[in-house]
Amino acid sequence: MTENDRRSFLKASGVAGTAALTGLAGCGGNSGGGDNGGSGGSGTSSSSDGSRQTNVKPFGMVTNLQNDQWKAFASGVQEAANALGAPASDHKQNEGQQQKMLSQLSTAFTNGYNAICGTPYQASGVPTVVRKCKENDAGFVDYWNIAKWYTPLDAGENFIQYQIPAVAETGQLTAEILFEAMGGEGNFVHITGPHGATGRNRNMGVENAMEKYPNITKLDMQPGDWSRPSGRQVMSSFVSKYGDKIDGVYCQNDGMGLGAYTILKNNDMNVPMVGYDGPKDAVNNIKSTSADGDGPNWVASFSAKTFWQGGYAVVEAFDWLNGWRPKTPERMMWGGGVVVTDDPSKYQGKTKTDFSASWSKPDEYLNVAYSDGKSPYDWKKASRTLNPDSWDPQNKLVPIRKQEFNQLNWTESNKPSGYSIPDAYSDSGSFDDAETLYQKQHQTDPYQ
Repeated sequence: MTENDRRSFLKASGVAGTAALTGLAGCGGNSGGGDNGGSGGSGTSSSSDGSRQTNVKPFGMVTNLQNDQWKAFASGVQEAANALGAPASDHKQNEGQQQKMLSQLSTAFTNGYNAICGTPYQASGVPTVVRKCKENDAGFVDYWNIAKWYTPLDAGENFIQYQIPAVAETGQLTAEILFEAMGGEGNFVHITGPHGATGRNRNMGVENAMEKYPNITKLDMQPGDWSRPSGRQVMSSFVSKYGDKIDGVYCQNDGMGLGAYTILKNNDMNVPMVGYDGPKDAVNNIKSTSADGDGPNWVASFSAKTFWQGGYAVVEAFDWLNGWRPKTPERMMWGGGVVVTDDPSKYQGKTKTDFSASWSKPDEYLNVAYSDGKSPYDWKKASRTLNPDSWDPQNKLVPIRKQEFNQLNWTESNKPSGYSIPDAYSDSGSFDDAETLYQKQHQTDPYQ
């Protein structure tokens, strides 16, 4: 999206987004069944107190349903929709094709879907999705990708929330687990992702971890493209170049990790490795491998709880359709995750980052993350509309503050000329209040 396109869109959407600051507070008020949004025959239903509620009809926007994580996301959308009595839900894979995504969205709106849950493959597609939602009175809950210097306040109230794990902190956490598994010393190689905010900030996390482990040396780093073939290719290059000098392997995602694991195994290299995402194959490798001389030891993976992400997006949209309006600090948030490792006691509390993550053994994780519609999450309990005082997100959520925008790859060099962050992001007191509130409301977690 060019700067002119962006400015034109912001002008059409209402740059200040002041309407997003109105409505009910994020601490749980609701409008008693307001009919905000919900075009296309979404219908209403009666709540337990007799008020009328707008039904959510969610559409899951996913990249590739051959990917375990996106399948889990779509399953979470479906389970939460069922729990909230949605008349229907759907999801489609866009395979990273912008035009395919837009065509799928058009069909979804024609069929009455009023909540878009997921992410455009490209960050530049976020304003387009928001515009389509605005045209169709629908809400959008966005994960992972967001256009540079484009806050929900710039977009307007249809952009309900943007959410991503604390990428730099979780990247640091997984690196520190690797360094602990290496005994605090030795040489590691780093398979990075493609250029972008996610890869850049996991790199930042690794560098931060290295500062805390002075006896750890990085031999090399090379990028892959998030896939197994690229992981095999990069790891093969590392083995050819460094051989037995390699004492550990850091992979920025488990897709590349699975490729790297094959090369390590074929070369009988008994070294620890870590990944990120938590797909089934990676978690099963954590279960089956050990440091006994027979091959690589897949120590841990960090998962952003994509099943929860899909379900929580539906809850957010349900509440928004029924009158809840998030305050500014609630509209961009760091989401929690879970570290999957065979023996959490080896690492829990021993790493040097203060990021608070859930911890899980492989089988416990698989039973929740891939529960096939029978998860322990209580989606009704997550709703502010249904539980004004006692709602529970069942995961850690922390507001993204202005000083952390650099972790979204928003820098002075890529800021549009003349753009200013909305003043509301300078109200540190409101962000403190929101962080305290979410800590208070977060009472349960299937992984704790």
